[in-house]
Amino acid sequence: MSENNWNTRLSLLQRAKNPNDHHAWDEFTFYYSNFVKVVLSEMGVNSNDKDDLSQIVLLSLWKSLPTFELDKSKARFRTWMSTVIHNKVIDYYRKVNSQANKTSKFWDENKKQLSVVQPDIEKIIQNEWEVYVVQTALERIRNNFSGKAMAVFEMSMDNVPSTEIAEKLDIAFTSVSKLKNRVKERLVVEISNLKSEMYLFGE
Repeated sequence: MSENNWNTRLSLLQRAKNPNDHHAWDEFTFYYSNFVKVVLSEMGVNSNDKDDLSQIVLLSLWKSLPTFELDKSKARFRTWMSTVIHNKVIDYYRKVNSQANKTSKFWDENKKQLSVVQPDIEKIIQNEWEVYVVQTALERIRNNFSGKAMAVFEMSMDNVPSTEIAEKLDIAFTSVSKLKNRVKERLVVEISNLKSEMYLFGE
């Protein structure tokens, strides 16, 4: 990682140390709000609690950022984040269960017991991060291309044959690969930009 890229990735962490930087908070929630909700869903948190818990987690992460010590050689932001999420989820349901005089177990809408431990949360974060970045990058570049260009790319990602794509979208067969490659090239750039802006795993 270049020194300039390292500094760029650290910028949000550094700005978080200034309690008056409201724009930094807006930027933080813009990047991480939906991602935290995805992680909570994968943990088995039910939909009724997800919004409240995501706000609790975001606030806790934000307040803890000024004290987070980043090891430049390892950059295990992922581990730190999983610890915060795990603790907040456990605390939240402990309070809920205490108030309702229920057992310490809780269930999602499908009656699946939430029994995720911290190492599992870290794996969830890693796996969902890759998907989240690609999906977010796709949305960011969508307006830069025609509807057909994006449709070609998304259909190709679903392994739809080029002949079928051309027929369904009423375009020349040779246009399929051209449109797909145009979107792919822009997507690769956007993914790189997004990872630098968000800074999550020090890749």
